[in-house]
Amino acid sequence: MHNHLWTEQFTVRAYETDANGTLAVRSLCDFLQEAAGNHARSYGVSVDQLLDKGLTWILSRLRLKIERLPVNGERLTIRTWPAGVERLFALRDFIVSDAEDNVIAAAISAWLILDTRSKRPVRVQTQFVPPAAARPRALAAHCEKLPVVETPDLEQEITIRWSDLDVNRHVNNSRYAEWAVEGAAVSPGLRGQLARLDIDFVAETQHPGSVLVRSRQLDGDPLRMSHVIVRSEDRGETARVRTEWRAS
Repeated sequence: MHNHLWTEQFTVRAYETDANGTLAVRSLCDFLQEAAGNHARSYGVSVDQLLDKGLTWILSRLRLKIERLPVNGERLTIRTWPAGVERLFALRDFIVSDAEDNVIAAAISAWLILDTRSKRPVRVQTQFVPPAAARPRALAAHCEKLPVVETPDLEQEITIRWSDLDVNRHVNNSRYAEWAVEGAAVSPGLRGQLARLDIDFVAETQHPGSVLVRSRQLDGDPLRMSHVIVRSEDRGETARVRTEWRAS
């Protein structure tokens, strides 16, 4: 029997922290992606293994709840497991624990298998998705599509760097999390720690170019924000993001 639960440990490095001295959300998303990729590799269906078949994994939606962000030198344990298939989506869950096994973050995610030639998703085949682990979902939330951001009142332009790209030659998903935090950082009155991050990845973003992060407060609450990330050149939507913050 294959182990449908993958456990991996990470140590927070100084260069993975942000101005608050805690793990940057980009780095946390990188950890989740690394654990998911290593688990997929153990089944023979990682990105590099699927590319030989003209296919690749694409993260489509992420719902991340953060109880606290760890500091430099902390050791984390990430547990991840397949959570089933829903239409074209392969679902995967994550639990992040500290050295005392306290849960400090949890996430659910939805992934697509993309045909690298047509750039279109293909139906998930059983040989690419292991059976769902017999475990409760990491979050009670669902991965329904986020709403359109209406009349944003903040805008920030960010240049896409070559180092932002992944092996699929488009911007890595963790960079969108970083961009959303950048967009929130210019919001008047926002002072706090990230508590929730929801992302829908709409379209790929490539190098060279730039994006506009357009943001607005939800219901006038400075700790709840909605963001849309669009390409600067044609205003094409690439991601929708929702962030919630814990007052410091």
